[in-house]
Amino acid sequence: MRVIFLGQACHLVEVDGLRILTDPWLTDPVFEGLAEHDPPLALGPGDLPALDAIALTHGHLDHFNAPTLGALPDRTIPVVHPPVRFTELDTNLRRLGFTNLHARHDFEPFEIGRVRIVPTPSPGVLDECAYVIEGPSGRFFDGADAPQPPEVMAEIARRLGPVDVGAFSHNSFDQPALLALPSFKPAEHGPQGAARAARQLGAGAAFGAASNMRWRGPHGADVTRKVIRRNAEHLRAALAREAPEVRFLDLRPGDAWSREGGIERGVLSGTPAPAVAHDYLHRWLATGERWCPAGRPSTEDTFRRDLPRRLREAPAVAAYVGQPVLFQVTGEDAGVWTLDFRHPEEPAKRGDAGAPYGLRVRDGDWKDLFERRLPWQVLLASDRLAVTRVRRGAPPEGLHFVFALQAVFP
Repeated sequence: MRVIFLGQACHLVEVDGLRILTDPWLTDPVFEGLAEHDPPLALGPGDLPALDAIALTHGHLDHFNAPTLGALPDRTIPVVHPPVRFTELDTNLRRLGFTNLHARHDFEPFEIGRVRIVPTPSPGVLDECAYVIEGPSGRFFDGADAPQPPEVMAEIARRLGPVDVGAFSHNSFDQPALLALPSFKPAEHGPQGAARAARQLGAGAAFGAASNMRWRGPHGADVTRKVIRRNAEHLRAALAREAPEVRFLDLRPGDAWSREGGIERGVLSGTPAPAVAHDYLHRWLATGERWCPAGRPSTEDTFRRDLPRRLREAPAVAAYVGQPVLFQVTGEDAGVWTLDFRHPEEPAKRGDAGAPYGLRVRDGDWKDLFERRLPWQVLLASDRLAVTRVRRGAPPEGLHFVFALQAVFP
């Protein structure tokens, strides 16, 4: 087995004669121009060899990159992904022309030749999994976006056994900092969690992944400092303290590791793809799909007509949000509305009805959601959305309502 790290959560896993690509993101920037790879890419989709399968952990734009997927020449190869409840992962793959889709539940393997691609639990956001990719020559753990809780890692280890190498998220991504809130996580959450996960999984070696990005624009450096709070050196230190038996791998994009050859520098390189203006699939493909009728809606239209219609068509989405939420829409077409997602059949109330959760959004961004010009996750990755009321706690308390709104605007 050889694992080539391509940046963020994108890995080319060569195992027993097959090549599996995880979470393809090889075209910058992402989140509608907000972020890019750090360090910069030294290759593009055209530099990939022929692939035998793709494994997707979830639909965030730094994992499901439409320009990268759209540049792959073979749309008939198997694509393994988690079952879809609230996102459009499978539909978006079909929009891009992929025809060989395989939804798999946790621990339900997809087999190709002598290789198994096994989804594992990842209690993150909306339709997410991690993976163990294994064959006779080795076993690789792709931890996706976050260190998993101890009980989850224990179950993975019990069911699948130790791994040769793992990619672990080493960063305590400070999402509240983008939402005008103080951090809800201890600073060492990422490195310590990753080291603990590597130890529990019995990993022979580990490297940091899923934290390799920076924000762009005039305030990009400040935003990056706020949200990317730890780097791979912090993971190295955490492993030395808490899991000294796990070898730390200092991999940069294009570097590989194998049990036989150790670290190989720059085994895959080439020419970065041209920058794209839009990576959100509906913008990129110009699908023309909308959550509202033709014509720019008013703020009042969105609350009286378009949002109620959306929730009637997707009752499970309203139940998933499951909170009364205050919306403060600012700008030229401002308004204050309260919607109780527990009772979507009741109309939104104009004004502040005392909801325990609230947020502030610009009118232009709010209307763009209904015209499908951007998804909610773009606002979550920007500093244009502010949480004004929140209660700490595990879901459905705390910030869960903010992430759950991704189900309304996928």
